Amino acid sequence: MARLSPARRVALTVLSEAERTGRYAREFLPHAAEAAALDPRDAAFALRLALGATATAGCLDDALAPHITKPKALEPSVRMALRISAFESLYLNTAPEVVVSQGVELVRSVSRGAAGLANAVLRRVCENRLSFLSAEDVAEDHRETVARARRAGLPVWLVRRIVDSLGEAGAQDVLDAQLEPAPISVHVNPLRTDAVAEALEEDGATALGLPGAMRVDRVGALVRAGAFDRGDLVASDYYAQLIAAVATREGTCLEIGAGRGTKTFMMMAHAKRRDLDHDHLALDLYEGKCQANSLRVDRSGLGEIRFVAGDATDLDACLAVLDKEYRHAARFDTVFVDAPCSGTGTMRRHGEIPWRLTPQECDRDLPKLQLAMLRAAADRVAPHGELIYATCSVLRAENIGVVTAFLASPEGEGFVPVSVSDALRDAGSAYAAAAHDLAVCENADGLFQSHPTRDGFDGHFCARIVRK
Repeated sequence: MARLSPARRVALTVLSEAERTGRYAREFLPHAAEAAALDPRDAAFALRLALGATATAGCLDDALAPHITKPKALEPSVRMALRISAFESLYLNTAPEVVVSQGVELVRSVSRGAAGLANAVLRRVCENRLSFLSAEDVAEDHRETVARARRAGLPVWLVRRIVDSLGEAGAQDVLDAQLEPAPISVHVNPLRTDAVAEALEEDGATALGLPGAMRVDRVGALVRAGAFDRGDLVASDYYAQLIAAVATREGTCLEIGAGRGTKTFMMMAHAKRRDLDHDHLALDLYEGKCQANSLRVDRSGLGEIRFVAGDATDLDACLAVLDKEYRHAARFDTVFVDAPCSGTGTMRRHGEIPWRLTPQECDRDLPKLQLAMLRAAADRVAPHGELIYATCSVLRAENIGVVTAFLASPEGEGFVPVSVSDALRDAGSAYAAAAHDLAVCENADGLFQSHPTRDGFDGHFCARIVRK
């Protein structure tokens, strides 16, 4: 009898807990790895298995189902164990004898009676690996698309949407990067640069084009130093950092969809670096997120801002107290709408995303909400002010489609899109490299759209729309 590796046991624990709670698998891994006393190598392997099996869940089920009499009747823990082993076979190309022996022990650890089933099923999965990934079981006229989706571990309908949005070359970049580890970047509090210098060096930090932005190989030293907890820095994808910098301007700012405050932190940091007179109001639907944002800002020492919780499609209700103070409807020099979205630009970080999404959400529900938020926000933009719209999606319907619909609406009359990168060109020479990084991903109308690539950063969209 083979001995079950601790990394596989931890991966199964993480997946089972994520399934039970509906939360992201990534949230559970550090605690599970620590509890199991995994060394760094085993912890990394457990992470690879847990995130990989999550990101490819639907494809794994498709590969397993033909070899199981009643696949829907499987116990959840047995299904999770089989997914982990099938992921190793299909996507890591682990030797079949290892897949079968470790898979049997993994299933045995949660259901002794299912060990025989695991043996038979996993042998068949290994035998059929290449034919499954090539979609030989699919009609020839759909085979190429299904094969592309299976190799990337994504739903077929979503691959079609990505191709329609980015074109063949851009979509292939996304598919090639989907199962690769995403790069790590952080943004450093300008008041704490010296305090984190040693930990950054230990974590292999290199400077990026934006002031305060660093790429790191890992975050172990920063975590041990308590840098994140103290507000010395935040973790954020580089392109998200660029967008936060674009939205940082002199004057009043309404940040809509502030969440727990990662972009709030970065905007405050840029305002401090540039010595801007910056009056910031952060709005989110959830009171708990506003409280978390407030705590982060307090710890950072970057300044004081106001917070409000409420539905961004009804800003009159959200801003009633402020309007009463001003004795008129408050308007802002900058209104930044960081909209809820499909998250398709960040799927390799959050493998749950593609298998939780539906075509209706991406094609209709989310664009409808995003447009409603933009139309509500437009009324709060001061004369000659800027409306910034951002998502972490790569789908046209949520990005250019929403901006086009807004500009064609009554609320969009009097607004005009301008170059996103010009916002940082106007910020001075320290931001010149960042402006260039934005310009590389701009279209002819100045709209910014990035997409994941191997060893590259995430997919983000940004439009900068100015009231005439």
